[in-house]
Amino acid sequence: MFPEITHIQNFIATNQVSFWLGKTRPINEKLVPAILKIRNNTYTIHALDEYEDLNYYNPILNFIVVFRSIAIIDESEDFLMWCKLESLDANNHKLLDYYKGICNNIEGINNCFPNNKIDYFVSDLDFQLNAGVMQFLRR
Repeated sequence: MFPEITHIQNFIATNQVSFWLGKTRPINEKLVPAILKIRNNTYTIHALDEYEDLNYYNPILNFIVVFRSIAIIDESEDFLMWCKLESLDANNHKLLDYYKGICNNIEGINNCFPNNKIDYFVSDLDFQLNAGVMQFLRR
């Protein structure tokens, strides 16, 4: 087994993490609404899911997709940079409202992780190239 999977499983168990698809209308055709419950807090995360990983109930894949989406927002300097990174239309006011809302919650999410920094435990290279642990999980 990949150590990344073990780290994610341990994090999910320790922090009572669960996911399910959101029933709200997507704020953008590229984003999928997913509900994240971590500890006793619930968040709606609009995730870029180009491989349609969220369509399968796989908590490990869900973890990676959802927390990667949050980490990209956290690491972006501002709304325009996030839109550019995700190839989103910065003129969409719903995206701006979502961005502001999630930015207000990121500190609380970060606090659940060691070093107070979101970690989805998989390299971006593996994620984007469908290699390593990502290829294993998507089989």
